Amino acid sequence: MSCRVRLVAMSPEIVLLPLGERQLASLLATAVADADPTDVMPPVAGEPGWNSERRKAFLAFHRSRWIQLPSESSYVVLVDGFVVGAARLAPVSGSDDLKAGVWLGRSYRRGGIGTVVFALLRTQALEQGAQRIIANTTIDNIGTNRILTRGGTALSSNGETGVRAVIDLMGQEGSPTAEQPAGPQR
Repeated sequence: MSCRVRLVAMSPEIVLLPLGERQLASLLATAVADADPTDVMPPVAGEPGWNSERRKAFLAFHRSRWIQLPSESSYVVLVDGFVVGAARLAPVSGSDDLKAGVWLGRSYRRGGIGTVVFALLRTQALEQGAQRIIANTTIDNIGTNRILTRGGTALSSNGETGVRAVIDLMGQEGSPTAEQPAGPQR
């Protein structure tokens, strides 16, 4: 199921569309044009940048997600019909928690899109019966850290340069939702 939200009449329409083979070429094109490989996929040995091996690995990585991990929900992020990134919710073993992951092309960051995407993921997680969302990022990812802490969630250390947020979906007042997105990222 896809999720949609329009912030205000003149704002872009932001949609999460389930990722499948039909969207994969567009997602790769967005990644190549607007993201560093290390931002959007696991590391691949070899020369830096979007070489042919890394492009193949990107496609294989995403194909493996819906084939090998059918319980994971992967989405393309559309802004006014254009693919600008990806998002996912993956079950955390032994719990009702879901782990969230999001990447957006660099030119689509800092405009509030990440806040709306996270709100849409929150709605999806609630519909799937999740109790909490777990999100990991880096200390220097200020925009994501702001999104994660808006509802009062504290960040904890997750290694030397990492941080982790555990968002309680059952009792978090004031958290961003698809109906009430928070302000833009900075």
